[in-house]
Amino acid sequence: MDIITQLKADNMRKKSLLMFITLLVALLVIFAAYLYKQEAGMAVLYGVEIVVLLALYFALGRAMKKFRLFSYASVIISYLFRIYAILFVQNSFSVNILFFFLLAYAALQFENVLFFIGAGLGIAGFLASYWLPAADAGLIHNLVPTAVLCYVLTAILLYAMIYLHQNLMDSFLLSIKKTIQTMEDQGAAYRQEMAAIIDRVSNVNDNIQTNLHAQNEMKSAVHEISKGSVTQSEQIAQIAGHAGDTVQSMEFLTQMSGELTNESLEAQKTAKAGEKAVENLTLEISDVVDTIMELNNTFTVLTQKVEETNTFTDSIKQITEQTNLLALNASIEAARAGEAGRGFSIVADEIRRLAETTHETTEKINHNLADLNQSNAAARDKLELSSTQILTTAESSQNVTTYFRKLLKTLNGQVEKFKEFDTLSKKVTEKAHGV
Repeated sequence: MDIITQLKADNMRKKSLLMFITLLVALLVIFAAYLYKQEAGMAVLYGVEIVVLLALYFALGRAMKKFRLFSYASVIISYLFRIYAILFVQNSFSVNILFFFLLAYAALQFENVLFFIGAGLGIAGFLASYWLPAADAGLIHNLVPTAVLCYVLTAILLYAMIYLHQNLMDSFLLSIKKTIQTMEDQGAAYRQEMAAIIDRVSNVNDNIQTNLHAQNEMKSAVHEISKGSVTQSEQIAQIAGHAGDTVQSMEFLTQMSGELTNESLEAQKTAKAGEKAVENLTLEISDVVDTIMELNNTFTVLTQKVEETNTFTDSIKQITEQTNLLALNASIEAARAGEAGRGFSIVADEIRRLAETTHETTEKINHNLADLNQSNAAARDKLELSSTQILTTAESSQNVTTYFRKLLKTLNGQVEKFKEFDTLSKKVTEKAHGV
């Protein structure tokens, strides 16, 4: 059953109930009035009609759900009871007045056929009352024609109302049909949209799964980068330790160079003082030779440290390049992942900054090594100055007795040692430049 049929059935049921209640109340009032007047015949007639009305409603309406049939039966039976009263019980004008009530009663269902049946039976009742003998025949003959005219006019008015009501109902039902059709069309459109939404949700789910896979790959890449960073940190710590050792060695070398210069000056003064200072000069030159040997050893250790530092610097450069490459790969994977990879892109940027910091640290180490080269050059200059002073002392010792010849030989040997030390310093300088 569609919604239009259901609305019509519900409307018929409600109107039938209204007709039943209205007619039942009217009959009960009239029945009570005739009992009060003690007119047994009319009271019995209305009592029987009440019983018949109740039987029709409960049999046709409540039991069989034939509300339309009940409406027709109640209208016809009501008119027939009025006509029967006119024919066999009491022909009075008061009975004719009830035809107006029954006319309105027949119009409650707003159906043309039912209304015309009721209107026709009412006119028949008026005519029967007019032609049959009655106790108040004069009154009936005077008022029935006017009553029939009023009855017809009322019927016309009620028919107009029924006609307008039917047109209104037809428009209303048509509007409901159009609304239902529109709702069905919208429902179909909504179903299509829901299908499209389900497809989109499925695509989004696929994209999410892809993003999760990309995130797992990026996690693996970040883990590898972290391992490389740990190794790089350990190597940087080693380089820092060696650089500290190199700085300490250079400080010791500077200290030794100062001591060597002072001892050379003392040897020069001792040579000028004379023969008595030859023994002391010899001892000081011997100390100078020992100091030069220590300086030689110190520069040897320094050369080894610089070579090791050079090796670690190359390792840092390789690790920095690998870190930059890993950070670049991580940035590319994060860009592929889109919004979900933004966090890994930030991690890649931080790793790239770490590589840049490492590069800057390497540059600082190179700068420190350059400073070390400058210190080596200064030490070499001081050693050259010491060598010159020793040569001057040797020239002065030629004017001294034969006791100073041994001192001259010692000083010449010391000059040779300083030349070897100069050569070693040059090599250290070249290695430092290489670093």
